[in-house]
Amino acid sequence: MVRTDEFPLPPMRFIRAALRRTTERIARELDVPQEQAPDWSDFEWRVAMAVAAMHGVSALLANRLRWQGSEVWQAFLSEQLQQGLLRQARTRQLLAEIDTAARQAQLPLLALKGSALLKLDLYAPGERPQSDIDLLCREQDFEAAGRLIQPLGYEAGLMSWKHLEYLPAGIGKERAFGEHIGNPVKIELHSRIIERLPLREVAITDQLFPQAASAGLNPYPSLAALMRHLLLHAAGNMCPQGIRLIHLHDIAALATRMQGSDWEELLQPAAGWMLPPLVMVDRYFPGRIPAQHLARTASCCSPHLRWASRHYRIAEHSLSRLNIPRFPCVEWSSSLAEACACAALRIYPGRKAAALNATLALSTHALAATGWAELPRWKKALRVLAGNAPRVATMYSIQRAMSYRPGTSSPANSASMRAAV
Repeated sequence: MVRTDEFPLPPMRFIRAALRRTTERIARELDVPQEQAPDWSDFEWRVAMAVAAMHGVSALLANRLRWQGSEVWQAFLSEQLQQGLLRQARTRQLLAEIDTAARQAQLPLLALKGSALLKLDLYAPGERPQSDIDLLCREQDFEAAGRLIQPLGYEAGLMSWKHLEYLPAGIGKERAFGEHIGNPVKIELHSRIIERLPLREVAITDQLFPQAASAGLNPYPSLAALMRHLLLHAAGNMCPQGIRLIHLHDIAALATRMQGSDWEELLQPAAGWMLPPLVMVDRYFPGRIPAQHLARTASCCSPHLRWASRHYRIAEHSLSRLNIPRFPCVEWSSSLAEACACAALRIYPGRKAAALNATLALSTHALAATGWAELPRWKKALRVLAGNAPRVATMYSIQRAMSYRPGTSSPANSASMRAAV
């Protein structure tokens, strides 16, 4: 039996059931808060803390819930709201510094996703977490934008197919559980906005960057452009079953601001990849997405993806799913050939992609801290195909929740994390 600092973990089937139960309840609370607290065991309250942290909704729950949970649950939510306020203040300051530097350098930048939502005041202060600042620049300005970021105390990190990551210089490897002012705020620099669904690349850069962008940080050209990006980002996370509740809540909250003309702009043209995130938002936040727009999007979605999306549940298509899915992207394929290629790449993505994935794993704190990133790929593949490989990031969050003590949400020792998980 795996032990944590506080509690012995039960068998995997109990962890799986607790993840499913707490995730679905938390999702319902975000839409219609209930009057009665759930009847959860001490273990389930800890799992609920892990779920809230993984889905980025801890501070949101602190402001929305009408009931009192366990003592440690209440302390955790209160602390997360306080930490959210501190991190939001830091993010606003960093955005102001980036804006000033970009104006001085005469560089136009687009502040993406969370930064744009922050300007719209869709959330109360501190409610929405933001672990990174995403910036979009023109391709010809990519190197100049990097030179602009580094004097802010950042150094270039990993270059992936989506962006170049910048981390605060000299930052350590340890991370606190959930939101914490001690955790770094990354900057991710994009020259294009693209997702692979699962093999087809969907690019929307031209629809996002303002044609008459001025020097400094620019907003999206319209609410429809912001919504299109949120939907594509959600689709990119749904495809490998990694969607977060905060992603769905963002879309639901922005939808309430959109008028008929905004929806018309968004759906010109409509795209099939928009349907799964819209359907899931409609399931957990009913009434936010007009029915006629759902029907219009469904009409251009492939039949198998349209059927599959009707059965999507947040507990099974997010990190709340305990086991690593074998072939999570198959239903997103546009043909049998693409589905087979997707399955083959799942087993072995090729030497170059495998090397990039290994580097990404080592740069992801939860994976690196538990030793998963250091395993040979063939061992990982065997565990996944056997169906008995738990998601390391999920187990890591559960372990951190089990060892959490109020007022001590500080970076933990990597050796203890590796041994426990």
